[in-house]
Amino acid sequence: MIPDTELKITNYFIRLTLKKYAVGEDGQINPNTHLGRKPYVFLTVPQAAYGRSLYGIYSDIGYDAEAILAERGERTVALVIRYRDDIKLSQRIDGKLDKESFRSFVYVPTWKNAFALFALLAGETSPTDSDPLKYLSFDDDGDRDLAGYFPPGRRARVATLPYQLLRAAGGPDWQYRPLLETKLGLNSHFRGVGITENTLSPADSRKGLPEFVGPNLRLGELEEYAVIDLGRLEFVEVHD
Repeated sequence: MIPDTELKITNYFIRLTLKKYAVGEDGQINPNTHLGRKPYVFLTVPQAAYGRSLYGIYSDIGYDAEAILAERGERTVALVIRYRDDIKLSQRIDGKLDKESFRSFVYVPTWKNAFALFALLAGETSPTDSDPLKYLSFDDDGDRDLAGYFPPGRRARVATLPYQLLRAAGGPDWQYRPLLETKLGLNSHFRGVGITENTLSPADSRKGLPEFVGPNLRLGELEEYAVIDLGRLEFVEVHD
C-alpha cells in the first residue's frame, strides 16, 4: 500500500461503482454508463487502490459501516478515467468559480468550492432534452432557492459545526445540509479540506486520500477509461 503522503496527483482519477452499471451481461463495457448519479461525482487518485482491500478502499474514501454493508454481495469495479483536455484540474480552493466555465474543471472539494459549485448547479436551467444526470433537479423551487442563495454566514456554520449538532439544532442550516448530501454527495464524513476521512480509524495518524469532484460524464465521453474488477464483499457471522 502506498503511504497517503506519497500519492501522486495526475490527470488520472478513480471512482468505484457496481459492475452491473458498467459492464453488460455480455461482458462488454457499456460506453453509455455515467460515472455516477449526480452532476458532479467524487474521485480520488488511482494509487489509492494499490494494496488495499475493497473494504479498505470503501473505508478510505469515506463510506460508513452502513453504506459498506449495503454493498455486500455486489461485484464492484474501479473506473480509472482521464477527462478530455478541455476539462482540467482547477487550482482554486477559495470558492471563486467562474459561472461561464465552471463545468470545465475538476475541483478540490473544499467547503468554499462545494458551496459555490452547489449554487452554480442550482442556478442552471437544464436545456431541452438534456442528460438528466448532468443537471440538478429539486422537488420544489424552495429547495432550489435554498441551494442557490444560502447566506454566507450560515454556510460558515454548516462548514464548522459537527454534522450531528446541525441535525439536532434543526432550522435552516439543517434544511440546507441534507441537500448537500443528496444532491452533491457530501456525507457526514465530508471534511471539506480535499482529503478523505478513513471511517474505520478516523483518529489514527494517516493523512487520508486526496479527493476531487469532477463532471459526471458517460464513459464514452472521456478521453480514456478502464474498468477493473475489484471483487465483492461478503460478511460471515460466526458464533463459536
